[in-house]
Amino acid sequence: MTTIEDEGRPTMTHTPSGAPAPRKDAGTDGAAAPADALGAAKTPASARTYAAAVPPPVDVALRAMRLEALLGDPEDPANPYGRAALAAAASAADTAPADILAEILPGPDDAHGTDAEQLVRTLRPLLRRDLGLGHAWAIRPLLAVRAHPDPVGGIAALLGPAALIAATGGALHTTARIVDGLAPREPSVRQWQPTLAAVFADLLACECLTTVALRCARPADDVGSLPVAVVGYLVPQLVGGLLADLELVLNESGFGPDSTERRVLAALEAHRAAAGVDWTAAAFRQGQLVRALPEQDDFARQGQGQGQGEQAVLPGLFRLAEPAPDVAGTDAGARCADALAAALPDAAAYLAAAGGGDPAMTALARVTRRLAAEQRAVRRACRAAALADPADPAARALADRLALVLLAAAALGVARAAADTGAGFLGGPDWVLLALERVGQRLGVPLPGHEADPRAAIWAELAERTRQGVDCDVYATQLLW
Repeated sequence: MTTIEDEGRPTMTHTPSGAPAPRKDAGTDGAAAPADALGAAKTPASARTYAAAVPPPVDVALRAMRLEALLGDPEDPANPYGRAALAAAASAADTAPADILAEILPGPDDAHGTDAEQLVRTLRPLLRRDLGLGHAWAIRPLLAVRAHPDPVGGIAALLGPAALIAATGGALHTTARIVDGLAPREPSVRQWQPTLAAVFADLLACECLTTVALRCARPADDVGSLPVAVVGYLVPQLVGGLLADLELVLNESGFGPDSTERRVLAALEAHRAAAGVDWTAAAFRQGQLVRALPEQDDFARQGQGQGQGEQAVLPGLFRLAEPAPDVAGTDAGARCADALAAALPDAAAYLAAAGGGDPAMTALARVTRRLAAEQRAVRRACRAAALADPADPAARALADRLALVLLAAAALGVARAAADTGAGFLGGPDWVLLALERVGQRLGVPLPGHEADPRAAIWAELAERTRQGVDCDVYATQLLW
């Protein structure tokens, strides 16, 4: 793990306040409890420096850490940018204070030369803190840049989904810390550990898809390109369900509607429309996907049986530890779609040849092979989808299948690239196996049976991240607070 210290800045001392303990009668507010009452406390912020399993460039790390420090301790009740204050606020401030984002956000001219993936990593502390705040301070100003002669286009369209993923990751982190802390005293809450493991796997898959789209997005890209449309449709749909799961876990753990944790979720849901990541926005993107279906036959054919198809189409797209690939011209979206289409059959061929005695790897190979067959079926259906109408339920169902296949491809591509570089949990089979199984369940396809159950390993990783103050992102970023 690479560590980057922000030398020359004052040290911020912080004693974490643990998550609130529930009252004995579930469904009501809980009073705050010290961290030691909830099991292992997270590492104090004063003992941490900015780090990540997949480290960003130094300037990105310093900007992100500076932003998180300026936002202050999220558990401080006196902090106007703390969780309690933001959850209680009717709306986010319309504009950001000059001393907060002036040195963080790129200006209108700089935005056009900014690496989209690294821009989101820079803004992640803000996006994670509150979706409404992230929209008001960052997304809306960057969307305004679209009036520039060289429009931000696809990059701007991806900021909303990226913000939703970041904010949901923060809610997952809080919920998992609560369940992990309560488990020694309240064994009944352990039943929610597999649920949170599944939320974690789904969220990682959504982030893989969004990050891959960001890595090949360019300012002049068409906002209706296939990767942008898939992210804009699928992320709001799936994350909406994950937020419902988190609300259920909190409610059953004794946190009523008036608790800070539930109010944070309610505020997140309330800000989705303004951020362009609600059901209406998802329906609009679904219409774009439907209209693009007749063009996807050639796309779905890419990489079939070529073994290294995604590398030939767009080398380095899935290797998050490396700079984003250089995509020249105006066909970045099409090349990204081709690389995604190649990832699933290539991974199926690779895993089948690799073999091995690991039950999780064996199960992953079988599930991947089944989803590769589903991709071929989607290709055949796209071939017959001439003049698809967004009002046609069959066309919408096909668009849904296409989006889910691409989600699986993105997750597999990132996991396989991480495994090649030894990137720990991200390169392991557990999370991607569960994510792909859930894709298969949503597709309604029969999956091969196996003995591997990845949920325990995924929960162990999630619980350890909450104890060590590590974010629930694909980069495993160390949190300041």
